[in-house]
Amino acid sequence: MNQKKDRASRLVLWDLDGTLVDSRGDLVTATNHAVKELGFPPVDENHFSRMVGNGVRFLVNAALPPEAGKHERELAIELFLDHYRQHIADHTRFFPGILEILESVPATHVVLSNKREDLCRSLVEALNVRSFFAEIVGGDTYSQRKPDPFPVFQMLMRFGVPPENAILVGDSVIDMEAGRKAGIRTVGVTWGFGDPLEKESFTPDWLFQTVAGLGDFLRAWTGGRIGEEGSGPGSRQEQIR
Repeated sequence: MNQKKDRASRLVLWDLDGTLVDSRGDLVTATNHAVKELGFPPVDENHFSRMVGNGVRFLVNAALPPEAGKHERELAIELFLDHYRQHIADHTRFFPGILEILESVPATHVVLSNKREDLCRSLVEALNVRSFFAEIVGGDTYSQRKPDPFPVFQMLMRFGVPPENAILVGDSVIDMEAGRKAGIRTVGVTWGFGDPLEKESFTPDWLFQTVAGLGDFLRAWTGGRIGEEGSGPGSRQEQIR
């Protein structure tokens, strides 16, 4: 089978922040810029991981104290966006080994994030990797976003891939829930901001704590060496590599 047909036969849906890229520094800086401009205390970086994954509005609102009013919250979002757009890739980089996966795994790769689509595209362009992705889906691309399965369904239909030939890779339970509800298999990673094991009802089919382990698994999966029983690198249910 030629490589073009191989790539069309498997679909890998990637969460962006905390899965593909380590964007913590730029997100924390933009968030703290916004809250400090309004006279509020900055966010502790250790608290930050619990705030990422639901989009900009959730992130900024979570950083503000309860006494912040509606006007202040809207202004904080504007301040965040203005700063983040100018500094979107100052410190953000792919986790080591991720680019090698994108280069070597013969599949249709898609970004499926809850970050605004324009920000996803700006970041991917700034990192000079747009050619790796067949599509970029953000949290505002459709009327629903993760953990709703709707964006997953849209990508399955767009690329004509059956659910059994698709995988969603992410670092949070939001990703695991979206994949499970869409009827596709899920891969959790532990190097990001979230916890893919947060809810037992949405436990990922596979779990990896190293990029190398994930790469071995995806190359085996696209090569047809891993099926429903999970034989090969990364057996089903919490395989730690």
